[in-house]
Amino acid sequence: MIQRKKRRIVLFLPHRADPAQGVRVSADLTPLELLQIATYPCQEGYEVVLVDAMIHEDDYMDRLEEACDGALLFASSCILGFQVAHGARVAKKVREKFPDLPMVWGGWFPSVAPELYLREGIADAVGLGQGEVTFRDVVQAIDNGTDLADVPGLVVLRDGKPHYTAHRPVVGFDSIPPVPWHLLDFEAYVHRQNNTGAAKIRHKYPDPWDMPAGTPLRGFSFFSSYGCPEPCTFCCSPEVTGRRWKAIPGDVLAEQVLELHDRFDFNVLRFQDANFGVAEKRSNAFCEGLLAAGAPFWWNATYEIETIARYKEPSLDLMAQSRFHMAALGAEAGSREQQENIKKKIKIPDVEIALRRLNERGIQSGTSWIIGYPQETRESMLETLRVAAEMKRLFPRSASDIFPFRPIPGTEDYDTAVRDGYRGPQSLEDWGGVLEYKLEVDDIQLPVDVLRAWRRYGVTSTFYDNLATEGSGVLRAAMKQISGWRLKHSNYTFPLEHKLYHWYVKFSGQTQADLIKKDMTSGVTPHAPA
Repeated sequence: MIQRKKRRIVLFLPHRADPAQGVRVSADLTPLELLQIATYPCQEGYEVVLVDAMIHEDDYMDRLEEACDGALLFASSCILGFQVAHGARVAKKVREKFPDLPMVWGGWFPSVAPELYLREGIADAVGLGQGEVTFRDVVQAIDNGTDLADVPGLVVLRDGKPHYTAHRPVVGFDSIPPVPWHLLDFEAYVHRQNNTGAAKIRHKYPDPWDMPAGTPLRGFSFFSSYGCPEPCTFCCSPEVTGRRWKAIPGDVLAEQVLELHDRFDFNVLRFQDANFGVAEKRSNAFCEGLLAAGAPFWWNATYEIETIARYKEPSLDLMAQSRFHMAALGAEAGSREQQENIKKKIKIPDVEIALRRLNERGIQSGTSWIIGYPQETRESMLETLRVAAEMKRLFPRSASDIFPFRPIPGTEDYDTAVRDGYRGPQSLEDWGGVLEYKLEVDDIQLPVDVLRAWRRYGVTSTFYDNLATEGSGVLRAAMKQISGWRLKHSNYTFPLEHKLYHWYVKFSGQTQADLIKKDMTSGVTPHAPA
């Protein structure tokens, strides 16, 4: 009996940032979303070709054309930002070259805007939410020639209209095969982590405070949980995941990442989970597993402010002892009123409590804030600016970043913004630019004084963080001291020292290409907009 050869599946990850603007993301962000959906196809004997535009930046189109010739299907995934536009551009080229090749999309943004992909002709099906089991069924349906409309968890076109198939329930990680790590060329990512060239690097977490200077970075990323139980109105997770949270048990997780450490020899592990620290016992079990093995690497993850505030002291001690070096925290609003509105409901005093508990243990905190929510009052925005500035002053080695609100489809706040007159982008190309904060913020109509204070906060924080490198040490120390006073009092009026500094740099001939280093993309960085 002749066994029929399994056909090829092509997986593509678009650029997360626009290389034409001289930027790219930190290369410790490996293509986890594609590796996850490759689990079943690899187990079942399909040939899987993975193309990542960041790693294959010089020839990704050539690789795709070669791999797509005779392939079973093309699949891609993206989150909101430049990935949306770039993914659509590439998919249209692939569609033009291979018009009969089935195309499937999944991920956070396609899950909340599936009809756009069908309308623009670059998807035969769009997966909603968790993708591993759905993708397995899609592959089998295409291979067997059965109707995709029979596969739960999809949106497909039928009679020219979007057809939503049966609901797909969320499953735990114990129901999903192991990740096919053999598809990952990890050394290519390591090379880009340590050879950044002239590109500005986005989404780069600070190095551990106790990492010896000059240590080559070998950053690795991992999914240990899916979903988030929080009801936040600005996030699409409640709609996409149904507020379900499925996680690998802490002791099992420790075993898995220690095995991966033996294989890849990374020295920093980043968990790409939406909310790593939901369960304190799980966090403890994971830390204990690492400690039993000698805690051979640093690690970081997303925790909630209230999580850190409620954890027992021994639990936080375990985190520090296991070389947890940074918590990415979403504070989101500095007023009690706005915390209630966005259903985050953080107690404002808990922000300082959480940051202090971390910093006292030598753990960095990266805190993000948002201003300009739908119907948010001017007073609330100014209060967020005030609290964020106070946290920056109290914990100068940790980020306290403020971002303008962006309406994201699939969220309560997006629906509110639309009812209030907001008209979002109408194409995938336009959606690809909505997180480019430095380009345009007028569409959310921040009050003039709030916008001015926000921008001046960014400049002040830059000087406070010593990110401006021109001038003598005495000059930079003076700028830091003045900036500390401004942060303490939230006073950004008459920033004469900023103008004098720029004048000094210009006429002393010390100008660099980037006078003040800045990163305007969402993520934990020690910068704010200048």
